[in-house]
Amino acid sequence: MELIWRIIILLIILGFLVGTISSIAGIGGGVFFVPIMVLIFLMPINVAIDTSTFIILISSGAAFFTYLKDKRIALKPTLIFTAFSILGSITCTIIFLFIQIDNTILKILFAITLLIAGLNMVRKALNTRKSTQTQKIETQEDFSLKDHDYKANLHKSIPLFFLAGFAANLLGIGGGVINTPALNIVLGYPIHNSTAMSTGIIFFTAIVNTIIKSIYGQIDYMVGLFIAIGAVFGAIFGAKISKRIPKVQLQFLVAIILMFLAIRMFF
Repeated sequence: MELIWRIIILLIILGFLVGTISSIAGIGGGVFFVPIMVLIFLMPINVAIDTSTFIILISSGAAFFTYLKDKRIALKPTLIFTAFSILGSITCTIIFLFIQIDNTILKILFAITLLIAGLNMVRKALNTRKSTQTQKIETQEDFSLKDHDYKANLHKSIPLFFLAGFAANLLGIGGGVINTPALNIVLGYPIHNSTAMSTGIIFFTAIVNTIIKSIYGQIDYMVGLFIAIGAVFGAIFGAKISKRIPKVQLQFLVAIILMFLAIRMFF
């Protein structure tokens, strides 16, 4: 009985830590949830992926409503971007109804995703370090979330949102590692708004993915629920303190963790 309580407490603590980091960085948390379940709790990766989707639904929902309350999300464009993400998720489901994928291949794909995400985070950190002062000035003086013109480059971002939804379904990640750069670099949203809106896309896509996984997948609801409890509090905490966290240091920290998990997942 004592061992069970220790496991429950560990699940909640890990969920809180991942929820906090994921909320601040604008990623769904699946890049952390899946390795935790596979490497620490020895869960088969296909079950971990499906369970991660369930956790992301709960944790990203908490962060989304917090960001919405703080007026850091433009709801209409977020729903437009979400439509393409959901289309990617549904496409993934249809394809893999007819194609079976081995767990070893899933591990390799996930490890590669972690590595790419980590390297991308390093690149963003270096770019952020160079342009921090400029971004601060533009965000405070020139940027208007309500009037921002995203339509000019929408066609460039559609494949990215589609890919994010596809990857979210296949690998149990939120898709924020793709959404956030698409919003920030392609569509021109400031990084703090990009992470908030990415969380919104993740939340709505996770609703669809969880429904799909509950029908065709293998969700471990007990493990997922305890991690999600911690992740919800972590997501709310992260959303509240995100403006106070130096983005560069956070990006480097996340990058190091992602690349470490990638190497561990390979072996």
